Amino acid sequence: MGRPSLSQPEAPLPRYRAFISYSHRDSNVARWLHRAIEAQVISRDLVGRVTEYGPIPRWIRPIFRDEDELAGAAELGPKLRSALEGSAALIVICSPASAKSTWVDREIRLFKAVHPDRPVLAVIVEGAPGSETECFPEALRWTLGPDGALVYDATVEPLAPDLQKQDRHSVKLKIIAGLLGVGFDDLVRRDLRRTRRLMAAYGSLGAVVITALTVLSIAALTYGRIAIEQRNIAEHETKVAEHNAVEAERRAWLAEVAAQEVRRESDLIMAAKKKGAVAHQ
Repeated sequence: MGRPSLSQPEAPLPRYRAFISYSHRDSNVARWLHRAIEAQVISRDLVGRVTEYGPIPRWIRPIFRDEDELAGAAELGPKLRSALEGSAALIVICSPASAKSTWVDREIRLFKAVHPDRPVLAVIVEGAPGSETECFPEALRWTLGPDGALVYDATVEPLAPDLQKQDRHSVKLKIIAGLLGVGFDDLVRRDLRRTRRLMAAYGSLGAVVITALTVLSIAALTYGRIAIEQRNIAEHETKVAEHNAVEAERRAWLAEVAAQEVRRESDLIMAAKKKGAVAHQ
């Protein structure tokens, strides 16, 4: 019997595309993965394709990530239970801390009990499976029986890219491929094509910007040269005006001096005439 698709009429539409389960010691990685998955744009030629998990969406949103501390709680609260029951997939952030976390283990058990046919994915951030630094929670390593107990003779090997060995971009794409039910290589090729298209678009935009900046630079130089010429003309005209003002003042002073000299000479002549008239009497 095949795995039922989430797109079947009897399957309710999940409220969340995925639920991220993690120890709060790994909150930085959980926060990064949450944002990275929701920001990823799915290639248009994949959107609408029906896989075992239903039709592929344009965006993988929303993702549920609990940000509350559970140390003081005795059981998973109604908010977490509702989010787990309404999620299309479970992503477990794996580390020695999460392997020892009671809450991560309970979240995995509840999700497996409610959704035995939905994907459970993992991201390793520290440690290694089956080693002294075990990073897989117990509920992640074993199958869950009908009674809710772990079946220790039925191991599970979840998709678990390792951030200690792979770059974040590759890890993100592997998780997204697991969520969508598509091949990792298909997703990588499409992502690479999209990156190339964006680079080509950015290159074209860069060429336009460079051309525009060149034109603006030439215009700026031209207007700068014109402004300098106009400033020089204005300075020359100012100097000429100042020179003319000084020359006008000098000529006015000379005219005043000449007028005063004429008046003095006139006064001397008049005085001499008066003196001669007195002498003839």
